[in-house]
Amino acid sequence: MRTAVSNPHHLSVRENLALSFFWFTSNMQWTALIIIVVPEVVLHLVGSNQSGTAMSWLTASGALIASIVQPIFGALSDRSQNRAGRRRPMMGVGVAGTALTLALMGLAHRFVLFLTLYLVLQLFANLASAPYQALIPDVVEPGQRGVASGYMGLMSQAAIIGGVLVPTFLDIRMTFLVLAGLQLAGLLVTVVGVPEVPPKDAPPKWDGRKFLKAFWISPREHGDWWWVFATRLLVMLGFSTLEYYLYYYLHFVQHLANPTPVLDQALIAVTAASLLSVLTAGWLSDRLGRRRVMVIAGGLVMGLAALGFVFTRSLTLVLVAALVFGLGYGTYLSTDWALAVDVLPQSHDAAKDMGLWSISQTIAQTIATLVAGLFLAAVEMHWGNDLAYRALFVITFIYFLGGSILVLRVRSVR
Repeated sequence: MRTAVSNPHHLSVRENLALSFFWFTSNMQWTALIIIVVPEVVLHLVGSNQSGTAMSWLTASGALIASIVQPIFGALSDRSQNRAGRRRPMMGVGVAGTALTLALMGLAHRFVLFLTLYLVLQLFANLASAPYQALIPDVVEPGQRGVASGYMGLMSQAAIIGGVLVPTFLDIRMTFLVLAGLQLAGLLVTVVGVPEVPPKDAPPKWDGRKFLKAFWISPREHGDWWWVFATRLLVMLGFSTLEYYLYYYLHFVQHLANPTPVLDQALIAVTAASLLSVLTAGWLSDRLGRRRVMVIAGGLVMGLAALGFVFTRSLTLVLVAALVFGLGYGTYLSTDWALAVDVLPQSHDAAKDMGLWSISQTIAQTIATLVAGLFLAAVEMHWGNDLAYRALFVITFIYFLGGSILVLRVRSVR
């Protein structure tokens, strides 16, 4: 087991790439599943009339599991005294379960079985990501957090390309097997490439009352943490709505019988544009100390792009809106992690705190899909699919706008 010289320390380019590689394979998995594979399987299993509602319940249930799993297993990771490290053993168990579940999902031919396996996948995948999220506060020095966040954003964008290409060129069963293999590869690269950083002090002894009490972060003492949580919740509401329903938007609004090719082009456009901003914005946030400005700019640009989907019937303009969205998305991603780490409570519970912070995304997935499911069910009945999905994307603009404005409430970070 490698150990770091200091805690935290300055990461080399190779260590930054290794640190963020697990984020690449994890995001590639969820990109492929959420944007293409799961909507396609659900549409096949339940039919077009029930697909939107079924997709909403499936993703909301999965996000609820993620919201519970991440902080609990993050807290257990913080208290681990395993000789192999606090983070690695739990990551290994989570990835092994993830790979096995993905392989089984390719064999499911009934919606109930597919739903069950999807929920099991959420359990294991978040079991792995809970300790992983603590690696940035574990190993990255404060002056390099923007750069590290930029690498995480870069890997997120690269994952979009991989996530759309795999299901485009492979059938459903083979896609699940390839994604399973990638999770194992991601674990290996990050575990081998990132030095284990032992805590300065021994983990606290087990105390059930203190363990439960640790999940409360006082708004009075850590108000900025809660504002960052709220802003990310709103931005992720917008992002999740676009992510989960873009396939159906192209199908019902743009009237594409097979949305996958255009969806691939849109996602590649998002990725290409975001690569122009992701590392640059992260580096600038470190140099200028202006993380809030980057987060606000990214959220507003994504919101404007969402309005572009509402008011066009041109596939060319859809791709232009995707390019604009990518610029904002890259800017937001490059400082998202760094802003969260900057406002973490000063404690030995980094994995638990990052797990609680990540609930802003998983709760957003739950709320976004439940709101969208109820909204679509009500609007489609009276005004049809076209107007329903256009109106849904107006709601995403409101989410992005609200999230951008609330960043101004964060006082301890410029």
